[in-house]
Amino acid sequence: MNSMTGFSENSLQENGIEFKCIAKSLNSRFLEILIKLPNNLKSNEGWIRELLQKNLSRGKVELEIFYSRAIDHHLSVSPKLIKEIKNNEKKIRSKGLDLQKISYSEILKISEISQKQLNIKSSSLKSLVRKSIDKLIDTRSAEGDSIRKDLIRLTKLMKKNISQVKKLEKKNIQKAYERINKYQKDLKVSSSEINLSEVISSLGKADINEEIVRFNSHLALVTKLLSSKKIIGKKIDFYSQEMVREANTMSSKAGIIEIKNRVVDLKSCIEKVKEHAQNIE
Repeated sequence: MNSMTGFSENSLQENGIEFKCIAKSLNSRFLEILIKLPNNLKSNEGWIRELLQKNLSRGKVELEIFYSRAIDHHLSVSPKLIKEIKNNEKKIRSKGLDLQKISYSEILKISEISQKQLNIKSSSLKSLVRKSIDKLIDTRSAEGDSIRKDLIRLTKLMKKNISQVKKLEKKNIQKAYERINKYQKDLKVSSSEINLSEVISSLGKADINEEIVRFNSHLALVTKLLSSKKIIGKKIDFYSQEMVREANTMSSKAGIIEIKNRVVDLKSCIEKVKEHAQNIE
């Protein structure tokens, strides 16, 4: 199980420049990819996108490669350019406007350094990107393990609660009988005068066995999915919605407060499961 939230940062040095690759991902119903590359590396976007699509199934993923800083002291930026940048900064600040410090990587982008100096070998670039994606997957996997543990805890808690509801099922039916008897006494009518179809209907409305069976079925499927290595986020979300539906029906049929309380606990667990489902592949 993998989370859709992750982050990685890797760098390498080549041609006197440090190249940095940052990859991060957030929740999304589908796989959304945004790739940011320097102008002279934009031709690599195709295979980077394919690599991300091959390794990830869901999430809003952003991968950026940029020049971090110069390592080679012989690689210099035009003094004239630096002077011009400083003068412009002074002019802006003199007008009371806030201005962040310009980084070396930004100076490199607008400097007179040749594109050849800022180039990187294809093999080095592929190594940098693959390491970043592998590390991103590792962080998503680590968070996924934490989510799995909590989902296991929640499914166990739901099994306990639905088991308690099952034990209260007969009491709920008995409560329906008591209401019918009270209705008979209040109206002072004999048993023969009571509409049998209405009695059956009242008892049927109090019967929650079918809802319990369906709830247990959905819960068993979720439990089974937790040991799967496949993409399960959307499936867990679907079964969670089905369990909410069954829990709502049980609550509407409940004639005793004990069942209503257990259903509230069930729905609380289901909501947490749904939240987790929004964050896993």
